[in-house]
Amino acid sequence: MNRSKILVISCAIVVLLSASFYIGTLYSPYSLVGMGSTPGVMSREQVTWARSESADVMPPSQERLVIYSAHISIETDDITDRLAKIRALADRYGGYVASSSRSNYGMQSRAEIAIRVPEDKFHVAVQEIETYGKVLDEGTSSEDITQQYVDLRARLNNLQKQEERFREILAVAKTVEEILRVESELARVRGEIESLQGQINYLEGNLAMSLISVMLTEPAPPFTPPGMNWGEMLETAIVGLFTVVRGMIIIVVSMLPLAVVGAPVYYAYKRRKRQKQ
Repeated sequence: MNRSKILVISCAIVVLLSASFYIGTLYSPYSLVGMGSTPGVMSREQVTWARSESADVMPPSQERLVIYSAHISIETDDITDRLAKIRALADRYGGYVASSSRSNYGMQSRAEIAIRVPEDKFHVAVQEIETYGKVLDEGTSSEDITQQYVDLRARLNNLQKQEERFREILAVAKTVEEILRVESELARVRGEIESLQGQINYLEGNLAMSLISVMLTEPAPPFTPPGMNWGEMLETAIVGLFTVVRGMIIIVVSMLPLAVVGAPVYYAYKRRKRQKQ
């Protein structure tokens, strides 16, 4: 390889490395520092304001809000008794049965029951239910909804303030047009308030009462070989024999025309061949 080729390759490598460094720097998050007016990037003043606003919405002492749930699969010989025990457990811990169902799959019976218990009784209830039979599967999950709950509360507070201002404006409105416009805004704000309040109530309900889903199954029945009906087996064998014979007869009869035509042709061919020899 001559010097010119080495020089060209070296220049290409340098250009490639330089372009890669430039592109990497261009899309690096560190390049955003100092770009206070760039769209989508907060300036230092905006960050300070946002942090102060967040501090107002969720104070440092805000307790974490966590929704707990569990699912347990249990094998038991007496599903009816275990269902009664789980219902009694829910009542004893101040909870309730959310849903319950029972079904049969062949010789095996199954049941599903979902209960809600107070959050402080969740782990104790799970441990007690696990003693009701052989645990086949068990799992618990937790969902932190602190930020979601705080955001909903903040939006609700803002909408309630808007509602108060609209009511003040409505009190001093003079023309029919002004009254209708304010009432329309009031209806819109009231609808949003009710929607947010419903979401908050749902979260608060799930926070207060944790969900435990339990599936109960009976052990699989032991395998038993099917009974032997000799008369039926003999009848089936005879039917099969006659079926085979019938098929053979059909084949033979179908081949007769070919044999009638083919046999003379074959013998004529053999005779002619011997004459030539």
